[in-house]
Amino acid sequence: MRQRHFLFLQGLPGPAFRRIARRVELRGHATSRVNFNGGDWADWHFAGTNYRGRAQHFADWLAAHARASGVTDIVLLGERRPLHLQAIAAAQRLAIDVHVFEEGYLRPNSVAIERWRGGEPWQAPLSLADCARRAPRRAMIEAGIENRFVHRWREAVAYWTFATMLWPWFPRYRSHRVQSAWHEMTAWIRRYVRGPAERRDSARDLAALGEAPFFLFPLQLDGDAQLVHRSPFASMEVAAGQVLASFAAHAPVGTRLVIKRHPFDPDPRRWRRRLARLAAAHGLTERVHYVEHADLERLIERCQGVVTVNSTVGGLALRRGRPVHAIGRALYAMPGLASAGPPDAFWAAPPPVAAEDYATFAAALWQECLVNAGFHGRDALARLETEAAQRLCEE
Repeated sequence: MRQRHFLFLQGLPGPAFRRIARRVELRGHATSRVNFNGGDWADWHFAGTNYRGRAQHFADWLAAHARASGVTDIVLLGERRPLHLQAIAAAQRLAIDVHVFEEGYLRPNSVAIERWRGGEPWQAPLSLADCARRAPRRAMIEAGIENRFVHRWREAVAYWTFATMLWPWFPRYRSHRVQSAWHEMTAWIRRYVRGPAERRDSARDLAALGEAPFFLFPLQLDGDAQLVHRSPFASMEVAAGQVLASFAAHAPVGTRLVIKRHPFDPDPRRWRRRLARLAAAHGLTERVHYVEHADLERLIERCQGVVTVNSTVGGLALRRGRPVHAIGRALYAMPGLASAGPPDAFWAAPPPVAAEDYATFAAALWQECLVNAGFHGRDALARLETEAAQRLCEE
């Protein structure tokens, strides 16, 4: 067996990458870590190499470090983070494989691990025929995974506490986040206080909906890499404006539009104000319903279809047999599975979804890049460290 050296960069806050590295070592390979801030350092139990230089110099530094250390593979989460872009550039220079983690493309039971051989991006399937060629012959048995929000919250608080306390040791580090972590945390506290009022507002809006037919539009975070780098929209508000304009002009009379907040949006109240303004501008005040708290599965089952930029809610809806239309670039937006582009025609005639087509698409993703695990919670993380280590160590 060829011995390899896996260099870990940033993951999600918490122990996931450290535990995966331990499993990789048990398989006979070497691992190491580069930390960019105090949170990274704390998550790695204050071990690893600390990079304190400027982001634009990281590719050269990493290339030299990788040569000296015999690095064969780089592991990271989020290929669009500025320092990770530099790392990928170094990997391409040295023909090093990059393993890119993402929170799973198929909700709710998966984590994605794309293998970029020689640092070149993984090529996603582009058609159902391509999916059929990549799908395994045996169906994958998918176990249910419970990702616990309380674990995610606790790990994020610990991470950003150490990042703040140890900032003097990493003064040049700049986060990829749109808002500062502390801005988001104070917003979460406000949201917790407002929780009962938000639930009352959501119940009122759902009651007003009654039994009317409706389409579902799930919001995404403004900092979501899928929105920023795989859509034509400068912000989620711009995307929402286009969807409401299309709905006003083309949706059948009597249909409604339910807009669901993102579960990790720390300040959803601002959306109530924004959407009220946009709905009024398009004459949709009585036809648009914004909900902060609702059972997403029930909304999907009841809706006529889902319009999304490129949210993973689209994959969940396809799994439930609901029509989906993506206005951004999405893995599932392929002929025969989900439509794409301006949604004007979708409102009147959402195309049906064949269960066997979704099964082919899902099987190809499981074969290519998904593991049945999660980042948060004891059982989810136990599965992740085992399955991710196995996936990483494949030749």
